Formats: sequence, C-alpha cells, structure tokens
Amino acid sequence: MKRVKDLRVAGKKLLICAALIGGFTVSAPQGSADAAASPYTLYTTGSTADKVTTTSFGQVYMGGSTDVDKAFEWMIQKANGGDFLILRATGTDGYNQYVYDLAKSIGKPLNSVNTIVVDNLTQAGSDSSLINRINKAEAIFFAGGNQADYVEFLEGSQALTALNNRIQTVPFGGTSAGAMIQGDHIYDAISAGSRTLDSVTALTNPYSSLISFTDYLIQTPHNNNIQTDTHFEQRDRMGRLLTFMARNIQDGEETGTSAKGIGLNEKSALLVEKDGTAKVVTQPGSVNAAVYMAKSNQAPTRCVSGSSLTYNNISIYKLTDGNTFNLSTWTGSGGLSYTLNVNNGTISSSTGKVYGNTP
Repeated sequence: MKRVKDLRVAGKKLLICAALIGGFTVSAPQGSADAAASPYTLYTTGSTADKVTTTSFGQVYMGGSTDVDKAFEWMIQKANGGDFLILRATGTDGYNQYVYDLAKSIGKPLNSVNTIVVDNLTQAGSDSSLINRINKAEAIFFAGGNQADYVEFLEGSQALTALNNRIQTVPFGGTSAGAMIQGDHIYDAISAGSRTLDSVTALTNPYSSLISFTDYLIQTPHNNNIQTDTHFEQRDRMGRLLTFMARNIQDGEETGTSAKGIGLNEKSALLVEKDGTAKVVTQPGSVNAAVYMAKSNQAPTRCVSGSSLTYNNISIYKLTDGNTFNLSTWTGSGGLSYTLNVNNGTISSSTGKVYGNTP
C-alpha cells in the first residue's frame, strides 16, 4: 500500500547538456548538438565503449560522510572489470577518478566509471539513453544528496523498472540519501522540504508534518520490511528511526513483529550477499563507526498524531567493523544485543545507553 505524499519539492533543476566523445576521456561531461533535450549530464572516466562482464549481486548500505574504501573495493570485485555507474541528482564527477583509481590499485581495473547527474527529475526516468546505461552497467551506486530527488526521479518510472531488474545480478549500493532509498520503506523528506527532522520532533509527534514516506521503491533480495536511516549516531537519529518503524506498523505497512530498521553511522557500511549474509566494514580512522540492526517485537502502545510515542521492546543488534549479520534470520555474530523502550517520547536502554556501548 502506497502512502500519499504531503507535498512535492518545488523548484526542480533546469536542464543541463553535454557532449558525447568517442574513445577515452577522463571525467569529461558528455552530450551532443541536441543536448538541450537531455535530462541528465554524463561524465565518463575510462572507455566510452561498452564492456560486458560476468557479475554477481551485492548490496551496500553506507552511512554517509567519508566513503568506505572497502565497500567500493567489494563492489569493484563483483563488477569484474565492467562499467561502474554512479547516479546522483546534484554535484558532478567527484566519484569517477576515485573509483577508477581504486580499482586499479587492487588489481581489478574497470572498463569505465560513469556519473549521471539527473538534472530534470521528471523527465530523466523515461529517457531511453539513461535507461540503456542502467541496463548495461556492471555496478550501480547512488551518491548522497536529498532522497526526495531520487524518489521523484525513480517513482513509477521506466528507469526504476530497469534498475530493479539490473540490480538482481550486479553490485548495487548507495551512501547517505543513496542508502535512505534502499529499504521497503523510505523516509522521503518530501514534506520536510528544506527543514530537518530530528529525533525529538519525531518522538514528540510521530505524525509531524515533517514526516512523509514512500514505500516499495527499490527491490532487492533482502530489503523486505526494512526502514533505513543514515548519519545515525552522529546526528542522534535513533529516535526518528524508531518512530519510522512505529509508523510503519501503525499505518498498516508492517505488523508488530515484522518491522525492521537499519541505522548506519558515518564512515560505516553494511555489505549484503545474495544469501542474506552481511558484514560491516568501516573507514580507517573513523570514530563511532557502527551499524544498528533494529527489530520490532510488538506494536506501539501509542502512535497517534499530536501525542508522544510509546513503543516498547525493540531489539537492537550493534555491529562494528568485521562483525557479521544474517538478514534472512535477523541474527548476528560478534556484535552487541540490547533492548530499547520508548515511553512518552523518551528512550531507555537495557545497557543504559541508547547507542549501546563503545568498544
């Protein structure tokens, strides 16, 4: 069941065009004489000729801030020398040389790294050349930004159909906003606009006007029942993730025991294999790098408009670098298991700390 959005973000971006160049190029924007009609800008590093390779599935949830090298290395291995596609709604070609050079450094050079910057969100989803690039990519990664842009670009589009078909057999992932769109349930930030939803606001009123959702956008083997959140501990977002889970139950999208959440700290990534097994990798030198796996065990006691949330017995499993988790069984190894309760909008923890303990 799809929930209706509260409003659409206004002031969408204007069209930008670029020139298609043959042979090899390094992060050059591409297009042609009729590029005024193009809803995206393309940057390519490496070969502009397509290469077909044998790939394998993998899903990366990354929490934002500095990218995790090991996560990209993992995707590169699975892309097997093919063409790596970055999708974003703002910015330019910042990932191209980084990913291209990283692949060379581990002895797994890529044929190319391409960045598509979606300039016209309403038109790009039906653009045949963009869809063709999705169909031919050996890896696909969503950059950070605003998840509202990605929802507008993808929802109900031909590009989304192509994406969901392609990511069944190639490595796929995203960071920050690019991880926010990967669960069954998405805090789409559409009704929030330029405002930021914090945990206190969410816990005080689970039906705040800042909260809106989109459901069932991305389809992967193990994202069922899941809501994600990023920049997690750094921006104290446990409260809003628990609120999102409570809303998923209250609004009829999940049962009291099916709602799940993944909270991703900055410089942290969860790498998911096709069989549901997963591991956490982090960027060296990171502080409080961790991933939180949350599961509901009962429906919220009170989740109504205008009143603070009461929602108890939520299981948390905190994973740090090298810890493993199985999304099929929702069990982990090497991490910290504890329980959270929310009473009248205030969170309490079985460990005495909302974010568990710090190793």
